[in-house]
Amino acid sequence: MGGGSGGHITPIVAIVDELRKRKPDADIRVWCDRKFISQTRQLLSADVPINVITSGKYRRYTNLSLWSHIRYHLIKTHLANIVDIFKVGFGFLQSLFKLIIWRPNVVFLKGGFVCVPVGIAAHVLRIPLVIHDSDAVPGLANRILARYANRIGTGLPVENYPNYKKDITKYVGIPVRKNFKILNTKQKADVKKVFNFSPNKKLVVIIGGGLGSHSLNKTALIIAPDIARADLQMLIVSGADESLTIEDDLTINIHTVPFVTDGMSELLGAADVVVTRAGATFLAELATVAASVIIVPNHHLAGDHQTKNAAIYEMAGAALVIDPRELEKSATVLKDNILKVVNDENYSKKLSQNLHKFAKADALERMVEMILGAIK
Repeated sequence: MGGGSGGHITPIVAIVDELRKRKPDADIRVWCDRKFISQTRQLLSADVPINVITSGKYRRYTNLSLWSHIRYHLIKTHLANIVDIFKVGFGFLQSLFKLIIWRPNVVFLKGGFVCVPVGIAAHVLRIPLVIHDSDAVPGLANRILARYANRIGTGLPVENYPNYKKDITKYVGIPVRKNFKILNTKQKADVKKVFNFSPNKKLVVIIGGGLGSHSLNKTALIIAPDIARADLQMLIVSGADESLTIEDDLTINIHTVPFVTDGMSELLGAADVVVTRAGATFLAELATVAASVIIVPNHHLAGDHQTKNAAIYEMAGAALVIDPRELEKSATVLKDNILKVVNDENYSKKLSQNLHKFAKADALERMVEMILGAIK
C-alpha cells in the first residue's frame, strides 16, 4: 500500500517483483489512492491486482506568503481537511471490509496518508503490519502507524527516527528496482538515441516528481533557449497533470514528456545532470545510477522535509542544492548551476561519486526479508 507521491509507489514495484521471485505462488495485491492509480498500473505488471482505497490527507504547508496563507489555509487546506476527515473514515470501513474478505498474512505500508485507514484496519484485525519511512523527517502518516507496526524499516540511520520503537526498527535503506544501475559510456550514448537525442551532446533531465512541478517546468521553459545555445540537450519530464509546449526552433535539443514509463532508470543513468526535487526515493534511485544531481527542494511541504532531505546530501558533497526562493527571483540561477556542473568534469564526477555512496545495494532484499519475517 502506498500513495500521495510517486516515491511511495516505485519502491512497492521493486518489492512486488522481489516477492514474486521468492514466493511465486503468493497472492500479492497492491492498493493505492485514486490519484496514482494510472502510474501504478503503468509500472506494475498487468497480472498484479490493483485496488483503489478512498482517503483524504492532512494538508500542512510551510513558508507561504501572506496571500498564500489566506488562499491555501482557508480554502485549500482547512476546508479540504474537514472534507477529508470523512474520506478517511470511509477508507477505514472500505479497508476493513476488503481485509476481512481477503485476510492477507501481512500488510506493507510504504507511506502517504492513504495508508492510515488501511493500517488501522489491519491493526484492528490483528494482521501483521510493516511500514517503511524514507524521509529525514518522519511523516504524520508513519508517525501514526508506527504505534501499530510490527516491523519498521527506515531509509536513513535509526537515530533520525527517535520516536520509533528501537526493538522493531531497522535501517535498511530505500528499496530500488533492479534495473537501476551505472551505465558505461556506450550504454549512455545508446540511451540518448532511444530518447531521440544526439549521443554526442550532454543531456540535462529536469523532473519534478510523479505529478511534476509547475515551478520547475516554468523555469525550464525560460532557460531552454540558453541551454540550446550552450549546445546542450534537455528533457523536461513535466508530470502527468501538465502539458508543455516547446518553441519549434528549440525542438532539436529540447524535448518534453509528461511521464516516462519505460526506460526511466536508463534515462537517469544516461543524463549528464539531473535537476529534481528532494523526494527521498527518487534520490535513492539517482544514487544507485551515480547521477550528478542538482536539487531544488519543495520548501512548502509538511515539516519542510524536502529541505532537510536535501541538506543531508549537500553536507556530504553529493548534490548541488539551490534554494527555491532564489530560483523564484531569477531562472538564471538554475541555468548557471547546470552549466557549472556540465562544464566542470571534476566537479560533476565528485557529485556523482559522493551520491553513489548513499546507495544501499541490499535495501530491497532486507526490506523483503522484514516483510516476510513479520508473518505469524
